[in-house]
Amino acid sequence: MKFVEKTLWQNIQSENYLPVYLVTGTDGYLKQQYVSLFADRVVPAGLEAFNLHKFEGDVTEVDEIATCVEALPAMCEKTCVIVHDLPFSGLTEDEQEKMLTMLRDLPDTCVLVFWQDTENISQRTTFGKDVVNLIDKAGAVCTIDKRTQKDLTAFVVKECKKNEREIDYDTALYFVQAVGDDMSNLINEIEKVCFYTNSAITVKDIDAVAIKSLEATTFKMLDYLVDNDFENAYKMLGVLFDQKTDPILIVGAIVSSYVDMYRAKIAVESGHSIKDVKAAYPSVYKSDFRLKSALNRSKKYTVKGLREALEIISRADIQNKSTFAGERLTIEKLFIDLSMARRIK
Repeated sequence: MKFVEKTLWQNIQSENYLPVYLVTGTDGYLKQQYVSLFADRVVPAGLEAFNLHKFEGDVTEVDEIATCVEALPAMCEKTCVIVHDLPFSGLTEDEQEKMLTMLRDLPDTCVLVFWQDTENISQRTTFGKDVVNLIDKAGAVCTIDKRTQKDLTAFVVKECKKNEREIDYDTALYFVQAVGDDMSNLINEIEKVCFYTNSAITVKDIDAVAIKSLEATTFKMLDYLVDNDFENAYKMLGVLFDQKTDPILIVGAIVSSYVDMYRAKIAVESGHSIKDVKAAYPSVYKSDFRLKSALNRSKKYTVKGLREALEIISRADIQNKSTFAGERLTIEKLFIDLSMARRIK
C-alpha cells in the first residue's frame, strides 16, 4: 500500500508493523529519522545484537539479506532488517530472482526496511516494477519528500519554543529562506541561534550566527548585483568562498537564478502569471517565493538583456569548468558583464 508520512508515523507508533517497507523520497534527514525509529521500536533495547541487522547495499549480497529475514527472533517478537541503498538495477539475474522469491514469501517475524537515498528503483524495468509491486502488496511504499516552506516555517516556530525562545512567523519564514530546506542543517542552525540569544529571535540574530544556504546567499548577492551595489555583491561572494563553496556550484546557482528571472519575465510579459510558471515546472518550484523574487529582480532587465545575461553566464560556466585557477576572478568578471547586460534595451 502507498503510505503518506502521517500514516507511516501512526504505523510505527501503534507498533502494527508490516513485513516490508520501501522508504524513498527527497528528504534524506526525515528518511533517516523514520528508519531509526524502526530500529529503535521493533527491537527492544539490549537485544540488538541478535535481532537488528543493518546492511549497506553496495557491499551486500541478496543471500545475506534473505538469511537474516528468515532468521527467528531471539527473546522478542520480531527482528528488523535495514538495507540502505541496495543497487537494485545492478543485481544479476540470479540475484533478482532470489530477491523476488524472498519478497513473495516474507515471514511475519521480521520487519524488512529498504531505505533508498542515492539508489532508486527504476520502474521502467520489469524487475523494478515487480519489486515495487511486491513490496506494495506485502507492505508499504513510503515516499518522504522535503517539507513545504509553510511546514518548515511552522517547524522553526515549534523548535524555537522547545528551546524556550520565541520567534514570530515572518522571522521564522526568513529563517527558512536564509538557511534552506535541509532539515538536518535547519535543526543545527535553530540550536545555534537559540543559544546565541536570550530573548525573542530577530532577523539580526539569524544574520549574526546562522550559516546561510548557497541559494539564500546567492539571492542576496544578486539583489546587490542588480542594484549595481558591487561592494556588497563582492562581500557575499567572499562569504561563499570563505565557506569553501565550489565555484562551479556558485555559477550554477547564478544560472538557476537568471533562468528563474527569464521564465518569470517572459510569462508576465506574455500575459501569464508566475503561478502558470510554477504549474509548468512543478518539480522545480515548490512555492511562489523563488519566482516572486525572480520577477522582482527581472524588472531591472529587458527580455533581450536577460537573454544576453544567460549567454554571458553560459560562457563563464564553461570557462569555470575548464580551468583550475582563477575561478573567483572569473565570477567577479561575470558580475561586471551582467551589469552591462542590464543596459541592453
